[in-house]
Amino acid sequence: MKVDLHIHTAYSEDCWVPLEAVIEAAIEQSLDGIAVMDHNEIEGALHLAHMAPFPVIVGEEIASQDGEIAGLFLHEWIPPGLAMEETVARIKEQGGLVYVPHPLARDVPTAIGPQNLESIIDQVDILEAFNARILCQADNLAARDLAREHNIPMGAGSDAHFAREIGRAGVVVDEFGTPEELLHGLTQGSTYGRRTPYLFSVATCGLWYIDKFRELLQKARPSASRPNAT
Repeated sequence: MKVDLHIHTAYSEDCWVPLEAVIEAAIEQSLDGIAVMDHNEIEGALHLAHMAPFPVIVGEEIASQDGEIAGLFLHEWIPPGLAMEETVARIKEQGGLVYVPHPLARDVPTAIGPQNLESIIDQVDILEAFNARILCQADNLAARDLAREHNIPMGAGSDAHFAREIGRAGVVVDEFGTPEELLHGLTQGSTYGRRTPYLFSVATCGLWYIDKFRELLQKARPSASRPNAT
């Protein structure tokens, strides 16, 4: 299976890609499955899991107090703002996998960073060894080396916030249906990817500011509403 393990949808505040467009892009890129990691939200992933003609892993990219930690195979929403250890514990309580996205990326302010990562390294199930949006590829290589050093399965994903990014990075693994099967597949599988032009990241920042501006307008004009995410 060819799987992009890090995709965002319109349910993330910095992404406006409707669920239908995510499905279309994944099919166009010949993906056999995806993992949806919306920021602090699983509603979109839950909807997409029922809509898509291919497997969708329900995930969440969670803003802990110490940086972003993602959970895969989640059933319940995990709130942001918790301590890093509490975030990890809540993922584990659901039988989910702890996936650390862009762990050493110096150009990602919300990255967990080396010191925080070291303190939970024994509880990490998957370390993102390639993120297509990272500006400095040395940071991807450092994550890969760290995964090998600690014998942690390596993940990869596009970190897509636009439909055109979907499928730019991912993993090739044997067919899976459970967290355990995915972990086993990653130990035997491989990662792939090519870097996304930095302009996409700049555009994502713009969408975030637009979204915040719309929130202010909504407070001033209660009838205003954000475009339907579905």
